[in-house]
Amino acid sequence: MFDIDGTLVDSMGFDTELYVGAIRAELGAGVAIDETWLSYRNVTDSGVVGEILAQRDFGRPADELASSIRRRFVALVREHLAKNSRTLREIPGAKALVETLLATPGVRVAIATGGWAETALMKLRAIGMPMDALALATSSDAHERTRIMQIAERRALAGTAPRRRTYFGDGPWDQRASRELGYEFVAVGRSVAHEPRFDDYTDRDAVLGCVLGADG
Repeated sequence: MFDIDGTLVDSMGFDTELYVGAIRAELGAGVAIDETWLSYRNVTDSGVVGEILAQRDFGRPADELASSIRRRFVALVREHLAKNSRTLREIPGAKALVETLLATPGVRVAIATGGWAETALMKLRAIGMPMDALALATSSDAHERTRIMQIAERRALAGTAPRRRTYFGDGPWDQRASRELGYEFVAVGRSVAHEPRFDDYTDRDAVLGCVLGADG
């Protein structure tokens, strides 16, 4: 199971800026946002928006404002990618790794992201991920990352029981959710002090060894 931003795609150069911009466009430039995300209980697109909206009365129903923020963010990402497609890059080796796992007997591949479905699909399609073969759950399904992971797992397994479960992520919230659900965790990038950890997926054999172990 994989996160998306910072794990499969290098989108951090624009994603946070556009997300914060969408919130401030709807709630006002002075709204407080912790851009480290560490103070939020649920570090997902819907979770952070929900916590910000709960801080005070913004003069409109919270669900209406949340929908407006989501629509604006989706529009901003779509516009950005149309004009700056090269700013969205695959984490080196990500697509090849996913394709290898999909072709491995006994392995199911899922994606569980804290992003909303619309932007998640834009990013994955931009790097050529085979979406028809992947189970996907997003912040459009639930606020909580653990719940998103559980939904992705259910969609991928379709009633079968897993022998082991591994989650690839780049943030401390990914590590925490994996621990809570009993997943083996593989860190991607340099934001989490953890072993195993990889900067990317170019050493495919080493990464596969973490996933398949003796089964590989």
